[in-house]
Order: sequence, then structure tokens, then C-alpha cells
Amino acid sequence: MKITAKKKTLITSLSRIQGIVEKTSIKPITSNVLIDATKDGISVSATDLKIGIKAKYYDVEVFKEGRISVNAKKLYEIIKEMPEKKISLFEKENYWIEITCGNDVSFNIIGLPPEDFPMFLRENKDNYIEWETKKVLNMLDLTLFSMSKDDTKININGAYIENIEGKKTRMVTTDGYRLSIVDENLKEKLPLEEGLIVSYKAINELNRILLEKREEKKLYIMLNKNSILMKIGEVEFFIRLIEKKFPDYKTIIPGEGYNKVEVKIQKEKIKPALKRMSIISYENNRPVVFLFKGDMLEVFTEDSELGNVKETLKLEETLKEDFSFNINSNYLLDILNAVDDDVIIEFNTDEEDRPVIVRPVIKKENVKFIIMPMVLD
Repeated sequence: MKITAKKKTLITSLSRIQGIVEKTSIKPITSNVLIDATKDGISVSATDLKIGIKAKYYDVEVFKEGRISVNAKKLYEIIKEMPEKKISLFEKENYWIEITCGNDVSFNIIGLPPEDFPMFLRENKDNYIEWETKKVLNMLDLTLFSMSKDDTKININGAYIENIEGKKTRMVTTDGYRLSIVDENLKEKLPLEEGLIVSYKAINELNRILLEKREEKKLYIMLNKNSILMKIGEVEFFIRLIEKKFPDYKTIIPGEGYNKVEVKIQKEKIKPALKRMSIISYENNRPVVFLFKGDMLEVFTEDSELGNVKETLKLEETLKEDFSFNINSNYLLDILNAVDDDVIIEFNTDEEDRPVIVRPVIKKENVKFIIMPMVLD
């Protein structure tokens, strides 16, 4: 293989895969990038065996077709430090690769047999369904923050996706202390009998790809038995699904028939107040007390090592019934950072220690956040 490309093209191709390749691994091939050169250009692939990415680039001069596999991190570091000139990659004997930039710089690094690189899911063009990129990005914005980051809790270390009534797709995430639920009409449904779980790492990489390719209006998805292949523009993204059962999240969603009180909270008022609360509450994960009384909301927290803070806010309405709850206020802050709207807080006044439900004023029927209460010492 022998190719020449602009530095910018190579940097773009290699930076895309840095979040996927494993920096240290007992399987060296998962630390490598596969570069496949054909007469049309190159494809650049990487995988950790659970997720994988492949993207095509046409702004490349291909002098000799072929494939090379080389350490992705080292190749990226080499290209990044090269002068702003065209860069050549040339395959030599015994999987050695020469990287040159004009007559000024020459690196020689050892690669691995490209045939050892694992294959992705083979695509069948007839099996793709179509989703709207903008709507998928919105679902991710509203759920990413409440996903468990603990990879020992495999069944919640990701996003749960299922079909619901009508033409809607539901995405659910939880870390055991809070829950996010978003329903959206994505045009077509996945052919699912049961829901599926996409890992935290895969969701983060998908979000990064979609942000980069947000000008692409459509995302194409093919579902296999235990994996998904997604295509957006020139990028293909492979995901091996988590083969565990997601918790029955519906059991903590309050049903109907209880004494429910709802109150609208202005985002511009409550958000700065919660930031001030977090100065005291964040250090030792202290609960914040929310006391709703008449047309006022009192927010209070204290820490025996740091002190306390109290703030009173005026509500837009006068409540018929007073109520209070204690929560981790950072969970509410995460919600306010995700939604572009004021929120409605819903609470069950019949029972203590019931979850707090938060909905945006707009699309309140399609988006729901649940925060479990905290107990005061």
C-alpha cells in the first residue's frame, strides 16, 4: 500500500477513532487502526470488539492499493507532529510502515497483519431503517447524564431502547438514583420484540459522531441478533449490544389515583439558586430541602463541616397544599442543563419518600425525569 494525503485528512480520520481503540490491551489488534486503500480512496477502521467505526475518505492519492494495521495512538501522534505538508504512508516488508513528509521527516514503525483485524457486521442494504438525526441527538441530550457510569452494573451501564404504542421509540437511562425517559417519533421503528441495551461507551461515541455529522439529516440503522450497524454520511458505526435485562423501570413510575400536586418552576430562577446550594451540598453529597409553601419556595442545605445556605424564591402561582422533599440538587441541575424550558415538578403528597417527577413544560407528555428522594440525617 502507498498513499499520500493532506495532514488535515489524516488527522480527521485518526482523531475519530481515538475514543474507541484500547490504549492497553491483551489483544494488540484492538489498539490498532486498519487503513484500507482502494482506487477510490481509503477507509479507516478501529474496534475494541464491542464497538467499531469505519469511515471513508476520498481526498487521498492512492499509488498502490492494499491494507495496513498499525497502532492507532502512535500513528495519530506522529501525524499530529508532522509539518503542514502532504504525508505519505508506504507499506514495506514484514508489516513495517514508512511515514514521510516530503524530504524532511521519516518514521518507520511496525504494524500487524491486517488479516487479523476483526470484521464488522456485514451490511444488507434492504434491512436499514431511517431515523432523524436531530431527534436522536435530542433524545441523547435528555438521557446521557443519568446513565450509570459503573461498568460493573452492566444492565444499567447504557441506554435502554424499546418500541412503545403508536409510532414512538423510547429511550431510558438510570444510575439507580434517577431515571430519564424520552419518547420520540423517529419515523421508523426498530424490528424489536423486546427492548435492547446500548452500552455507555457506545452511546457516548454515537453522540460524538452525530454532533460531528449533525448536518446529515438521516441516520440509517440495521439491527442484527446481538448488534447494530449505523450509517451516517461516510461513517459506519458498529455496536455489540449488552445481553442483559434492563430493570423494570415502570415499577417506580407513579400511577394514577394518588394525591398529586404540580408546580411550575422557572428555570432562570431555580438554576442559579441550585448552583449556590451546590457550593455547600456537593462536597459531602448533602441533600437539599425543597419546601413549597403558598407562593414561595424555600431551598435549604447544610453540612456540619462547611455550614449552610438558604434561599427563598417566589412562585408564579399560589399552591393549595404545602409540601416538601429532599433530593440531590445536582440531579435537578442536570435536568435543567438538558432542557430548554421551564419545568413542572410533580409530587405525591400522600406518602413520604416518594420519587419526584420533573417534566419540561413543552413536550411534557414525551419527556419525564424521576429523582429518588434522600433522607436527612
